[in-house]
Amino acid sequence: MKIMLDQLLSEEHRMVRDNTRRFAERTLRPIAREIDTQERFPMEVYKMAGENGLIGSTSPVEYGGSGADVLTNALIKEEFCRVASGFGMSVNMCTTNFCFFIAKYGSDDLKRRYIPPVIQGDALAAFCLTEPGAGSDALSLKTSYRREGDRYVLNGAKTFITNAPIARYFLVVAREHGTIGAKGGTLFVLESGMEGLSTGKPFEKMGMRCSPTGEVFLDNVAVGRDQILGEEGRGFQIMFETLDEERILGAVNSIGIAQACIEAAVKYSKERVQFAKPICSFQMVQNMLADMATQLCISRQFTYTLCPFVDRGIKVTMEASMAKYHASVMATRVALDAIQIMGGYGYMKEYDVERYMRDAKLVEIGGGTSEIQKLIIARELLKT
Repeated sequence: MKIMLDQLLSEEHRMVRDNTRRFAERTLRPIAREIDTQERFPMEVYKMAGENGLIGSTSPVEYGGSGADVLTNALIKEEFCRVASGFGMSVNMCTTNFCFFIAKYGSDDLKRRYIPPVIQGDALAAFCLTEPGAGSDALSLKTSYRREGDRYVLNGAKTFITNAPIARYFLVVAREHGTIGAKGGTLFVLESGMEGLSTGKPFEKMGMRCSPTGEVFLDNVAVGRDQILGEEGRGFQIMFETLDEERILGAVNSIGIAQACIEAAVKYSKERVQFAKPICSFQMVQNMLADMATQLCISRQFTYTLCPFVDRGIKVTMEASMAKYHASVMATRVALDAIQIMGGYGYMKEYDVERYMRDAKLVEIGGGTSEIQKLIIARELLKT
């Protein structure tokens, strides 16, 4: 299934993918079930990933990164998600939703303070947007700030924040007190330990359990102008600039999960014998495997084709939403089919496909639900 993709990849891209796969098999595979059960993020693996250059692939070279393209980041994420998708999601939050913003809009001081610890695997970061009353409708957020002399004082609460319970750095979206809609939004870079900043206990989730998710509380958190990212009042506009890449990498999460499901189902179907023959010889099982593989290949080819457009700054809003919508629905379906092929064993925690199914469902919700993606697709279509 990788033959067509390999034709799109340079030798360097293939080397990154293969090296990441070996890394994930060696470090993540042996503990994947354990960290899911324990709901533990493996900081030891994160540190090793940083030492191997797998976190800072797209960060600027001058701050310790590799300066690689979006496709490189996608290939790394697929291999992480193929083994432990929660790990891949947490890493992506640090790269796409934190380091990217810092690298593009931060001062040299912010870049030097915050990018190296993250990409070296020493610190996790969180992007704080969602609130109890502001999910899909991000512009309705209530977290606000007010100016007091040369300080900015933040108040509010965030929820469903990836990495929040153990993050060292927080990129917080807040609006100037008294503003509404897209006006007055500003991005602030905060740190754990700041007075007034606290986090809640990790949520108990159905899937992606090794990726900690929780709440962030801001109670009169006071910071200086130097902690503002980009131009004051342009926070929402800055945030929306990365949505295409975020959705593409959301699709990659699903692609990694689906790849794992197909590998597990194929292996089991060759080994499981019923009526004196392997079940892979039965036409019904073959039909299921063929459908699973076809849908995965469609998602992977389409999604990876979009990456160079993001590198060139070309908007692919509709296509990115298509990629995320198709891939997330596809992965859930593929995971369910893998369980069906494996029968009762697929339902047991002894086998990984039940974990893949639980993980797959989140991508239909997080980063913009499937319904939101369809609204965006329709909106873009109707512009023509």
